[in-house]
Amino acid sequence: MAARQAYAGPPGSGGFVRHAVPSPDATDDGLPLAMRLYRFLAIITVLGALVFNPFLAFVNTRIMGVADSHVMLAELAIVGCTFIAAMTRKSGLYIFLAVFFTYMVFLFMLRGGVVNPKPIRDILIPLVFYFMGRRIADLKLCDRLVVASAVIVVVFGLFEYLFLETFLEYFNVIGYYLARGSVTLDQTFGQTKGLFISGQRPEARTILPFLGQHRVSSVFLEPVSMGNFAVIIYSWALFRGQAFKGRWLTFLLAFTVVALADARFGLYTCVLITLLYPFYQLLPRLFWSVLPFLLLAVLAVYGVTSVEGGGPNDLAGRFAVTAHILTQLTIGVVLGIETTSQFVSDSGLAYSLVAFGLFGFITLWSLFVHAPVVHAKAWKFHSMVIVYMLLLMLISDSFYSIKTAALMWFILGSSNAFDHGKELAERLAAKRKAAAGPGRQVAA
Repeated sequence: MAARQAYAGPPGSGGFVRHAVPSPDATDDGLPLAMRLYRFLAIITVLGALVFNPFLAFVNTRIMGVADSHVMLAELAIVGCTFIAAMTRKSGLYIFLAVFFTYMVFLFMLRGGVVNPKPIRDILIPLVFYFMGRRIADLKLCDRLVVASAVIVVVFGLFEYLFLETFLEYFNVIGYYLARGSVTLDQTFGQTKGLFISGQRPEARTILPFLGQHRVSSVFLEPVSMGNFAVIIYSWALFRGQAFKGRWLTFLLAFTVVALADARFGLYTCVLITLLYPFYQLLPRLFWSVLPFLLLAVLAVYGVTSVEGGGPNDLAGRFAVTAHILTQLTIGVVLGIETTSQFVSDSGLAYSLVAFGLFGFITLWSLFVHAPVVHAKAWKFHSMVIVYMLLLMLISDSFYSIKTAALMWFILGSSNAFDHGKELAERLAAKRKAAAGPGRQVAA
């Protein structure tokens, strides 16, 4: 309903007064039709990014073969709808896109005309979801999306764990990755049906060993993203606190995800994010701006002096792998003017350098750390995301994946653009009203 002027009373009585009468651009819940459309696009794009891979796996298993082009088309449709919801009259999004595309074209030219669209896609996904979140800035919607996503992941994961043979009859995970060209028969030792390569632990589980060697992948189809997703929803529940009615359910779902996937990274990161919670408002942005490059320097020195190859399949071993990869990169590759065939996906730091060059990575990281916030409280969740990305960059480049990036960047953008002070004032007013009791409210 929208307030409009309507004629009321005879002449001399004031003429026009304001009445709540229907407006053609408003709906029953008071939201403009355009905003309802943007909210709808947010729901379908965030949840679509979560579930489109199992949908394509089902199609490949039961209906027809799929290829990598089908995955790209699905992502393109999701990103396109998100971009529509992110568009505003403000120029920030368009200036960023123009400068970023120009920079990437310049890098492609320096690399001898070798065009790799993946780095563009890797930045376009967080960019459009972040700006869509800033435009909508509805934390209640974020709460519902977090709970809905977590329930989908856990329910689908339990189906995989409890009914594995039936699950594989409908969702042949390794067959899907073979069809899209992400893995080869050599990597699967000729196996064409089953879970992803890392779906079974070669050693004993770390978390709840009685669950067996099966690492549940759920809608992500690979267990690494399960741990990443758990960190995201746990951080949101911790940040929202009492304002989030479903926070305890979300905590439970987050730890269920960690246990099902035996996600050691997810568990350790949740613990660290909690321990750092009292200090987020004390640490300046400059600290977070330079930290990845300090880590980069330390790992490079460690790789040169101590590491000869890979390491065991634990966090220390993954750090050693990152250090080893960094020592193998030439100066030209680090600066972004040369290409390399070296496998760098086991290190988010190395991949970012290869994809964007050193100066591009510095710029992108600085823009992320210094993104504006409407209220100081938003910096807490922003800091949690920084910690998550810093740790993940040491062991993987999976933070670029749309499967988890869509939800994370949307809720981050929403939090940064939301007036948390207004929400806190409303909660305090509601508490005072409830404490006053019905008798005092009537007297007032």
